[in-house]
Amino acid sequence: MIKKLFPGVLAFFLFTQVYAQMPVGGMGSGAGKGARAKVGHFYGKVVDSITGKAVPFAAIQITGPQWDSVTHSLKTMALQGQLTGDNGEFSFTKLPVVGQFTIAINAMGYRNFSETVSFDLSKLMKNGKKLSQSGDNADPNAMASLINAVDKDLGNIRVSPDATQIKAVTVNGAAPPMELKLDKRVFDVSKSLTTTGGTAEDVLKNIPAVNVDIDGNVTLRNASPTIYVDGLPTTLTIDQIPADEIDKIEVITNPSAKFDASAGSGGIINIIMKHNQAVGYNGSIRAGIDKYGKSNAGFDFNLRQGKINWFLNVHYHQVKHIMYGSETRDTLHGQAAPYLENNQNDTNTMNGYFAFVRTGFDYFINNRNTITLSGTYGTGNFNVIDQLHTNTDTVRNAIAPANASSYTYENSTSSRIFKNTGVSLLYKHLFPKEDENITASISANDGNSTGTGNFDIYDYSTANNQDISNILEQQLSNGTNYYYVGKLDFSAPLSKKTKLEAGIMATLNNVTSNNDILIDGETNRAESTDYTFNNNIYAAYITFSEDLTSRLSYQLALRTEQSLYSGQETDTAVIKLNTQSLFKPFPGAFVTYHLTEKSDLQLSYTTHITRPSFSQLVVNNYSNPESIQLANPNLAPAYQNSFELNYMNTFDKRNSLLVSAYYKITYDLIANQQSAPKYDSALKIDQYINSYANANYGYSEGAEITSQNSPTSWLDITANFNLYESGINATNLNVPDTTKPYLSYFAKLNLTFKLPKNFSIQLNSSYQSKTQISPDGGGGGGGGRWGGGYGGGITPSSTGYISSTYTIDGAVKKEFLKNNKASVTFNIRDIFATAVNGTTVDAVSEDGMPLYYQTTSRHRDARYFTINLSYRFGQTDLSIFKRKNNDIQTSPDMGTGDTGGGN
Repeated sequence: MIKKLFPGVLAFFLFTQVYAQMPVGGMGSGAGKGARAKVGHFYGKVVDSITGKAVPFAAIQITGPQWDSVTHSLKTMALQGQLTGDNGEFSFTKLPVVGQFTIAINAMGYRNFSETVSFDLSKLMKNGKKLSQSGDNADPNAMASLINAVDKDLGNIRVSPDATQIKAVTVNGAAPPMELKLDKRVFDVSKSLTTTGGTAEDVLKNIPAVNVDIDGNVTLRNASPTIYVDGLPTTLTIDQIPADEIDKIEVITNPSAKFDASAGSGGIINIIMKHNQAVGYNGSIRAGIDKYGKSNAGFDFNLRQGKINWFLNVHYHQVKHIMYGSETRDTLHGQAAPYLENNQNDTNTMNGYFAFVRTGFDYFINNRNTITLSGTYGTGNFNVIDQLHTNTDTVRNAIAPANASSYTYENSTSSRIFKNTGVSLLYKHLFPKEDENITASISANDGNSTGTGNFDIYDYSTANNQDISNILEQQLSNGTNYYYVGKLDFSAPLSKKTKLEAGIMATLNNVTSNNDILIDGETNRAESTDYTFNNNIYAAYITFSEDLTSRLSYQLALRTEQSLYSGQETDTAVIKLNTQSLFKPFPGAFVTYHLTEKSDLQLSYTTHITRPSFSQLVVNNYSNPESIQLANPNLAPAYQNSFELNYMNTFDKRNSLLVSAYYKITYDLIANQQSAPKYDSALKIDQYINSYANANYGYSEGAEITSQNSPTSWLDITANFNLYESGINATNLNVPDTTKPYLSYFAKLNLTFKLPKNFSIQLNSSYQSKTQISPDGGGGGGGGRWGGGYGGGITPSSTGYISSTYTIDGAVKKEFLKNNKASVTFNIRDIFATAVNGTTVDAVSEDGMPLYYQTTSRHRDARYFTINLSYRFGQTDLSIFKRKNNDIQTSPDMGTGDTGGGN
C-alpha cells in the first residue's frame, strides 16, 4: 500500500511546492511565500574546452529571482557561490524553480563564461497535475519527467583558455605599492624590497607622511600616532614585529568617530598581519644574514579545506646595532650656576634577538557567518653596552678657578627581556541586504618585561688628578601591561541614499611597574618607584551618511567616551590617584563632493583628546641620573580640533594623486618643562629637573602631496612632499617667543624597476629639513642611559629643533625556479652614511631663565645590509584530504548556499 501511495504523495508535494512559487496577483504575498520554498537543483561540471580536463577551483556563481524581505518583492540577485571541486564539479541546491537563472564562471587563465538556464515549468506543471490526480495509477515516465524538471544536470560546461588574460596578469596585473584613498593610504609591504628581513620600524620609514627617528620614535605629520595591530591596541613595539609577517599598513591622518578619540590626536597607523585564505595549502620558507653576521629565518603555512582555514607564521630574528653619538652642553647663556661646558662622546652597542609566532583558524559556518580565532606570542632579549665619556670645563671667570675641570666616564651594561601574548576572537555576520553587517571581536594582550642595568660612574678632577667620586648604580625593573578590548560594530543602509553605522567599545588597560635603584648596593627608596595603574575607557559611536545628490554627500558622527583611570604608588608610602572620571562627546563631520567619476574633494572635521598618563600625574622617574622626570598631579587633558581638506584623483588603476591641506590646534597642550639643576648628594652630580605642564595651545598646519604612478609596465613611482609649520603658545609657562611659527618640509621618493630576467631594483630616498622638536620630546634629544647623551625632556620652546638629514636605501631582487617560487634579495640601508640625527636645544627654566645651549649628533648602522632567500610552495588544485566517495564538495565559505529569508 505504501509503495502505491508514494508516487502520488511525492507528486503532490512537488506540485504544491511549484504551484506556491507561481505569481498570485502579481507580486503579492503568494509570490513572497513561493519565493521562500526552494526545491530546485542545478549541477554539472566545468571542463577545459581544448583538453576536456576538469577545471578545479573555478569561481562559479548563480543569480536569479529572490524574495527581498525588505522591499517585499522579487529581485534578481546572487543566490549562491562556490568553487568547483578538484574534479571540476559543482552543485547548487534549494533553488526556487520560477524564473531565469544566470550561471557565471571565472577561472584564472580562462575567459569569463556566462549562461542563462531555467527549469522547464510547462513540463513540470503538466506532469505534476497529472500525477497528483492519478493516485495509484501513476505513470512512471511522468514521475521521472517531474523529478528531472526540478533536478537538472547542466552537463559539461566548457570554458576556453585565454592567453591574453594570462599575459595581462603576469605583466600588467600587479597592483601598485600603495593605494591612495580619501581617508587613508594602504601600503603593500610585499612590494617593499628594502625592508626584507627587517622589522616594522624599517617598513614605516618608507611610508609617505611617516617619520621614524634613530630611537624608533614614530611621527605622522610631526605628531605621535597610535600604533594598532589588526585594528586593535597592542603591547608589541615596532622593533618586535617582523616585516616579513606584515601584509599591509594603513595610515589614517584624520581618524573618524569609529576610532579611539585619544588615538586620533596624532593619527593612526594600523599594521595588518598576513592572513592567507587560499584554498589548498601554501606557504613560504625564508632565511637571511646581515652585515654583523646576525641571522633571521621564517616559516609561513596555510591550509584550507572544507570549512576550516588554518594559518601559522613563525619568525626568529637576531639583532645587532651600533650607534655613535656626541653632545655639547654650554651654560654660558644665563646667570644660573654652575657655568659649565660639557663635551660628551658615546658608543652604544646592542645585541639580542626576538621571536614571533602567530597561529589561528577561520571557521566558515556558511556564506553569512565567519569566526576567526588567532593567537600571537613574542619574546626577546636585548642587551646594551654603553660607554659614555664626558669632559666638563668650568668657565674661567671670577667665580670659578681657572683650572676647574673634570673627566667622567660611565660604563654601563643593561638587559631587557620581554614577552608578549595575545589572543583574539572575531565574528562577522552578513545580512541579506547589501552592506548590512555586524562585526564583533574580543582580544586580550599581555606584555611582560624585566630589565637590569649596571652603571659604573667614575669622576675625577683633571686639575690635580684626584678622584671626585666613584659610584656604582644598579637598576632592577619589571612590569606588566594588560590590554583587553571588546568591540561591536553594525552597519546598515537605511535607503539607497542613507546609511547608518554604530558601535560600542570597551578598552581595559592595567599596568604594573617596579623599578628599584641601588647605589653602592643600597636601595635608594627615594628614587625607586613601584606603582599600579588602571585605565578603562567605554565608548559608543554613531555615524549617519547621506547622498544629497549624485555628486554631494555628507557624514555626521558623534563618539562619546567615559574614561576611568586610577592607580597608586607604593615605593615609600602609598600615594593613591583617586578615580578620575571623564565623560566627553567628540563630534565629527565629513563632506565629499564628486568632481568627476575619477576625482573627489573631501573636507573633514574631527575632535580628539590627550589624557595625561598615570606616570605623568604621579610617578617620578629617576632612571637617568643626569636628568630626572617629575610628575605633575595637576595636569589637565588636552583637547584637539582637526581639519583636513583632501583632493583625490584616480586617473586609472596605476596612477593616482592625493593633495591634502590640514590644520590642528590643541588646547592645554601637555608639554615638558625644565627647572634649574639640583645637586644630588648620593650621586654627587647636578641633576636637571624635568616636569610636565599644560601650555596654552599648540598648532600645526601644512600641505601634502602624494602621488602613485606607473608610467610603464617596468616602473613604479611613489612620491610624497609635506610642507608644514608648527608653533606653541606657552606664555603661561614664561616662554614668551613660542608663538613664532617654524616652517619645515620633508620629501620621500620610491622607485621600483622591473627588469628582464626576473630582476627588480628598488630605491627609497627621504629628506627631512630643519624641524621644530615636538613639545612632548618626540624625535628630539638622546635616550639618556638607553640611547646615549643627556637626553631628558624638551622644553616648550621654538628654539629646539632637529637638524636636516637625508638617506637613501636600495635593494636588488632576483626571482628564479619554476613560476618564480624562489627569490634572493640584497638590500642596503643608508647607502651614503648620511642618516645622522642631530638636535639643537636652547633650554629655558619654568621661571623664564636660560638654562643651557645643547647640540647632539648620533648615527646608527651606516650602510647596513642584509641578504635574504625565500621559497614559496603550495598547491591549490587538489583536495587535501581525499574522500572515498564522489560527493561533490561545495565551497567551504559558501556552505549550502541557502541565502533566503532570515539572518
